[in-house]
Amino acid sequence: MTILIFSFGMLPLIVLFQSSHKTAAQAKNLMIAQSLGRTIIDEVRSLGFAGVKRELDDPTFGLFHDWKQVKGKMVESDDTSIAWPTYYERFETKVVANADDETNPTKYRIEMEVRWREPDRTFSLGFGTVVVNYAEN
Repeated sequence: MTILIFSFGMLPLIVLFQSSHKTAAQAKNLMIAQSLGRTIIDEVRSLGFAGVKRELDDPTFGLFHDWKQVKGKMVESDDTSIAWPTYYERFETKVVANADDETNPTKYRIEMEVRWREPDRTFSLGFGTVVVNYAEN
């Protein structure tokens, strides 16, 4: 009888430990996605309007892309670039730039999405910014 009571007493502790471990993993992935998104958006913003226009016309950094796994070098065209940590390979990013006017753009709306899979479902986190040509506005 004591073993039975002890077993039922341990069951809630085991479930609590499993759920807290799952929550900690989800929080870690969310923090990484947040950091990844902010880093890439900051890179795009640092280019400025002329840099974004140049990257769209002649891609050299590979910033704007459809869904792509995060792996390899941070800057593909740079041989000395730092590599992404292997844990980041579970994340995918998509970065799109939309001009306000196709013929003579004065601003670009940058949209970025980070997604990752966990055992029970897929999560997604969105980011955005606007890059403006202040010389003409």
